[in-house]
Amino acid sequence: MAREIELKLAFAPAAHAAILAHPLLARAERLGAAKELINTYYDTPDMALSARRVALRTRKIGDTWLQTVKCAAESFGGLSSRPEWEQRFTGEFDFSAVDAEAPRKLLEAHRGAIVPLFTTNFHRQTLLLTPSADVRVLVMIDSGEVSANGRSEAISELELELEHGSADDLLAIASELAASLPLLPYDPSKAARGYRLFRGDLILPEHHRISPANPKTQPLAAFSAAAFTEIAAWAANQHAAISSDNAEFVHQLRLALRRLRSLIRLFAPLLPESFTAHWQATLRREAASLAEARDLDVLCDEILAVTEGDSDARLPALLTHASAARQHAHAAVRARLAAPGAGQPLLALTRALHALPQAEAQMPLEAFAAQALARLQRQAQRRYRSADTERSTEALHALRIATRRLRLGQELFAATLDKKQAATTNSLAELQADLGHLHDLALAMPRLADFSRSRPELTEAVAFVVGWQAATSLQLRRAILPRCRKLLGKKHTAGK
Repeated sequence: MAREIELKLAFAPAAHAAILAHPLLARAERLGAAKELINTYYDTPDMALSARRVALRTRKIGDTWLQTVKCAAESFGGLSSRPEWEQRFTGEFDFSAVDAEAPRKLLEAHRGAIVPLFTTNFHRQTLLLTPSADVRVLVMIDSGEVSANGRSEAISELELELEHGSADDLLAIASELAASLPLLPYDPSKAARGYRLFRGDLILPEHHRISPANPKTQPLAAFSAAAFTEIAAWAANQHAAISSDNAEFVHQLRLALRRLRSLIRLFAPLLPESFTAHWQATLRREAASLAEARDLDVLCDEILAVTEGDSDARLPALLTHASAARQHAHAAVRARLAAPGAGQPLLALTRALHALPQAEAQMPLEAFAAQALARLQRQAQRRYRSADTERSTEALHALRIATRRLRLGQELFAATLDKKQAATTNSLAELQADLGHLHDLALAMPRLADFSRSRPELTEAVAFVVGWQAATSLQLRRAILPRCRKLLGKKHTAGK
């Protein structure tokens, strides 16, 4: 049995020549000529193998046929590792070389029902990178397509496979390449893409909520696990947002960046100051590049949408103008996400997380959670008092940020809370949503005013919308601070 450690990076087909011309790859050793790989993946009609996360493939390379069995990849921190068994294929499947009992029994049990489901056919150029005497990394550059049930999708990816060295060596190479090339981490395997096409599934936004940390883990291990999960959501949504006009990809990408910033802030007492400062600034900059598109999404889908049933003849022109601004903003986002260097921050953070020192002796997670939640609670209470005194938009926004951070902390440390404390998490979510709506309205008003100044014919429609939303804003403002007083007046501690 072999075990691959690999990292896949996707790129647009038009970038193929630029990939090969990169200095790092141009001077790499070519391992033979480019080869055509003709692959067929097999399963039962009801996908019994896939359900157990086992893949069966035949591959033709020149005149040679190979049979490969793979089990599910273990993916952590952008790197994936999977067990694999490969042997000659003579026309009949032979599973005797699969030395793991569970997949072998599964394959034997379904042998009679196995049929071809989809193909992945592509050309592969293989290079060898040896940046130092003790590091060997294979680089496979694949171009082709995956086809199933009459549907097809382009294959255009660069795969780094570690032959000798460390995860950091692999990530260092990926970061260097991505700094000047349009390369994005892309975790789904060709088989996973084939199954998705076979089923006819759409690519959906990666929605995610923080998963509770295992109370037996060390605090920094809990941080790394949560951060890598958010990085996976960042990668998936960024990749999809480039070619999709579904605004939810941008929204979920922005949320992943926001949660990463909150996690770094939460664990800042345990992290190097340089790490915290650098990545807070970098993630803030990445999220800011999405703000224009997201704000216009909210304006169109939430603030202006409530007026669409009104018969006022002035509104359609405003809706059309806002929609055009929205499309322009999303086009700019797609261009930025697809540009050379766009994948580098993600890879650099992945590498930085892998490089974090893991202290041998840390405080128990429960003790760290108690301190962290108490700190978040105090901050939220201070922000509430400021909002109650100032009654300003800025103070309410600061309160919203504090409640968001407290909610994330409670979700992450849920296993250390008692039932009464855990019950407040849903209330925080509702409070955060209403504070968020107030913030959205506050952002929309200056933009609508700009619409009026640039297009005087929209002035009356803008005034209508502002008046329409004023009642909602006033009602929320009146109710929100008493709710905060009730919720944030309680002391939160961790530990059962």
